[in-house]
Amino acid sequence: MTDHALGARGPRSGLKALAAGSVGNFVEWFDFAIYSASIPVVARLFFPPGNDYAALLSAFALYGVAFLARPLGGVVWGNLGDRLGRRNVLATIVLLMGAATMAIGLLPTYATVGLLAPTLLALCRLVQGFSGGGEFTGATSFITEYAPPNRRGLFSAISATFTTLPAILGTLTVLGMRVSMSEAAFVDWGWRLPFLIGGPLAIVGLIIRLRMRETPAFREVTGKHEVESAPLRTAVRQHGRNIALVFAIASLSGLGAYTLGTYFVTYLTVTIKISPTAALLANAAALTVTVALVPVAGLLGDRVGRKPLLFIGSAGFIALSVPGYLLAAQGSLWTAILGQLFVALPWSFVVAAVVATQMEIFPTRVRYSASSIGYNLAYMLFGGTAPLVATWLVSFTGSSIAPAFYLMAVAAAVFVVAFALPETSRLSLRTGAERPEPVAQADRSAASA
Repeated sequence: MTDHALGARGPRSGLKALAAGSVGNFVEWFDFAIYSASIPVVARLFFPPGNDYAALLSAFALYGVAFLARPLGGVVWGNLGDRLGRRNVLATIVLLMGAATMAIGLLPTYATVGLLAPTLLALCRLVQGFSGGGEFTGATSFITEYAPPNRRGLFSAISATFTTLPAILGTLTVLGMRVSMSEAAFVDWGWRLPFLIGGPLAIVGLIIRLRMRETPAFREVTGKHEVESAPLRTAVRQHGRNIALVFAIASLSGLGAYTLGTYFVTYLTVTIKISPTAALLANAAALTVTVALVPVAGLLGDRVGRKPLLFIGSAGFIALSVPGYLLAAQGSLWTAILGQLFVALPWSFVVAAVVATQMEIFPTRVRYSASSIGYNLAYMLFGGTAPLVATWLVSFTGSSIAPAFYLMAVAAAVFVVAFALPETSRLSLRTGAERPEPVAQADRSAASA
């Protein structure tokens, strides 16, 4: 069966798969976004009073706690997804994530139960991280396996925007709560409302996913009795080098994502002393640009390949990170927006390359497991720690632009690694990079038609 036959089931099937995969991404990252936008009030309510800086670091640390559970979640969900199929696993994940998010909105605070409050918050964050470990790679596998072979970059890039769009809407939701009530009311009960939205959103995601069939690629593997009995073991033994490459390139994607989507709001309010409203608006504006640009970069990757996008993006980080932080540090709304755009632009190219490459480089029978390992380890070590490391760098060095040099160092490493990466845009999804079997030109022409 050709990749065209596997991927192209008509516009409606592809769009339905895109919706089913993306809705879970939206729920997943909306939940993360409202936590990151609420970090100042979380620090105030869930940790001992008296040291605001220590409380802020603790709140960031709990943000990172979720990422400790992501590799375990990736192993568990990826293994199940390669053995049992993508659809049912993804339905379970979105329900678990919504439940954990609602639970945060119902938690007692430090003033009520003392140290039990941050303990319960950490538990909820661990559940969120465990579910998140299987969400993005599973959803992107689902979408890519339905996509026409000449539009895999575009489809996977659109999926990636549904991890950014929630950051915008989550930020605006928290901002809306802030401006619609007094500060005292927001701190007392208003902060809980965005978290409580997570439950209904998860139900919507569950319904949409259960209405879809399993992907054509996985159905083919099942029909040929080629389902791996131990996909995780096979992935590590046979695809270890490619897992390491995915880890390397995803490190920059994760660092950029959580610098932009999580750290910058706190950086602007705590370090630069911009008002919370201006910081949230500036961050939402920068993220909105990425929602438009990432699909364009994905479409470009379908034409020129994934590696050129990586070179452009990593070089962009090296050139623009310091100017971006310098601009953001000027203290106005417009310089805050422009400074963040200097980070957002190169990140858009990097993420478009990463999401497609990590799907195409592995064969169908181990795609979910293998991509989950590299992606989640990178996001744990570089994404989840990004706000914490950046906050520490500013404190340790006394320089407000110190985090820019961290971005540049990781970008330089990825630029070098990209030379060793196989170009995946023309590979068959069935075999990935294990046997470089080009997608037939006739199939690509048929998909274009």
